[in-house]
Amino acid sequence: MAGVPEAMESAKEFSIRIIPGVEISALYSPSNGSGADELVHILAYYDSWGPGKSQEVEKVLSSIREGRYTRAKEMLSKFRNLGMPLNFEDVSTIAGNGVAPGRVHVARAMVVAGYFDNLGQAFSRYLYDGGPAYATGSEPDGNLLCN
Repeated sequence: MAGVPEAMESAKEFSIRIIPGVEISALYSPSNGSGADELVHILAYYDSWGPGKSQEVEKVLSSIREGRYTRAKEMLSKFRNLGMPLNFEDVSTIAGNGVAPGRVHVARAMVVAGYFDNLGQAFSRYLYDGGPAYATGSEPDGNLLCN
């Protein structure tokens, strides 16, 4: 949501209509009793004045951001234990100022550090779901999120 005001301003210059929104990865627990949580992506669109419950949305997004920092640090700890140390600052620099780092930022930092030739190697060898350097995210409950 941080880039919405700038996008709205730029849109005026080019006569483009912007529909602000946010994509939130969440866990969905089917009511069929299967017991298996599924990762879903929820798209929340709102008008140009912002979401109706902006404080609630920001609280959820803030929690997700904090979880991403924790997850990135956990992945780096796993890489360190595997003999591939890397500083969190390197990952933060790649992610960009104020951006909560994700797996792709960790992978890019590992490539820059020379541990891998490309992102594909980092993911296929270590960062795939359940891989040796994988860390679970902190996705919110999809059912609660939709309410």
